[in-house]
Amino acid sequence: MNNTIVILFFLSLLLNLFFLLLVTVFLARRGGVSYLSQKILPSKSAQNNYSVYYLHKKSQFEILPKSDSGIIFLGDSLTDEGEWGELLENPNLKNRGISADTTDSVLNRLNAVVASKPKKLFLMIGINDFINAHKSVEQTLTGYQHLLTELRNQTPNTKVFIQSVLPVNNQVTRYWQDNKNILQLNLQLKEVAKEFSYEYIDVFSHLSDSQNQLDARYTQDGLHLNGQGYLMWKQAIEKYVKE
Repeated sequence: MNNTIVILFFLSLLLNLFFLLLVTVFLARRGGVSYLSQKILPSKSAQNNYSVYYLHKKSQFEILPKSDSGIIFLGDSLTDEGEWGELLENPNLKNRGISADTTDSVLNRLNAVVASKPKKLFLMIGINDFINAHKSVEQTLTGYQHLLTELRNQTPNTKVFIQSVLPVNNQVTRYWQDNKNILQLNLQLKEVAKEFSYEYIDVFSHLSDSQNQLDARYTQDGLHLNGQGYLMWKQAIEKYVKE
């Protein structure tokens, strides 16, 4: 019995070593650690540390046809993932969201977004200033003000709608955030909108629960929205799109 256990142990050890050898050869042929890091870590460009996804989307926005009758949706992944033209049944809607964007990275690509001098622009940005850039409410607000100032300078006749930043659901998300900070930012954004003579839209209350968290019915990961979440967002803004 003991001999059988010893034999099985060594067979198992040999099989594991053989498997590790195969994995090592596989990785070595594809670039070793460099290949592995590219698969595991987000791809970044040496240019200002922007992701390749960001740079590809930005360059695409720069070459797309321009129309002054267009309505632009600008923001991060929450905007990026929305099928706005179909959702709001309007072929003039242009999605200019890029996943992981912050106020700074939107400002960096603003020229291409507003080159057409769009009729309307719906902006939702700020959650990644907290999550990715680890900014305070005050720092995020400063970034917002810089963005809005440049927006007004570049396209003064565009009707701009500042949409409130959405809460997260800390029961299910890995992107934990204090929703009190988001509420505080939204209160200040409402005042900033008045300063710039822009319209403020409260989307937060349409998607939050009684605890001021993102309602679990509208999300799978506590941050991004499912289909029902986008329907609620649509309800909050539809009249502004159609007016």
